[in-house]
Amino acid sequence: MATEPAWEKLENCSLAPGYRDGDSFLVRIKPRTFRVFRLYFVDAPEDSADQRFPERIDAQAAYFGVTPERSMAAGDEAAAFTASILSTPFTVWTCWQKAPGASAQQRYFAMIETGNGDWLDSLLVARGLARIYGKRISLPDGSTSREHLAELERLEERAKTQRLGAWR
Repeated sequence: MATEPAWEKLENCSLAPGYRDGDSFLVRIKPRTFRVFRLYFVDAPEDSADQRFPERIDAQAAYFGVTPERSMAAGDEAAAFTASILSTPFTVWTCWQKAPGASAQQRYFAMIETGNGDWLDSLLVARGLARIYGKRISLPDGSTSREHLAELERLEERAKTQRLGAWR
């Protein structure tokens, strides 16, 4: 049985100008250190600024049962929400696992803990701004991926019922 990699905690991080959307963004770790991180567990819709992947936009729209245009509008909302939430210092938890993507810079998977102690992936799902999707891992707080996924599913069902975000 393979063991999961160890978590590294990076405190007092800030969102850096440049590359960002709802689930991937450039982070300033130290005064001169920048890294692109992508969230575990979720996929925010593509925003209207990036239409390079029409098949991904169509898949995201199908997941939410909306038009591609509505999905991209939700992607715009997700990007704005993430920028707002990460406008104050936050903590990056990472195992430095490489995350594939179209970014010119190497991306790494991460869990983002807000200044309020919330997980960013959960906040996005609760607002209907991300689908449950992607790589899973046990959390730094000791929760299993199964436990976290169950919580995400509960949050998603509530967002869907309340017609929040992309579920409108």
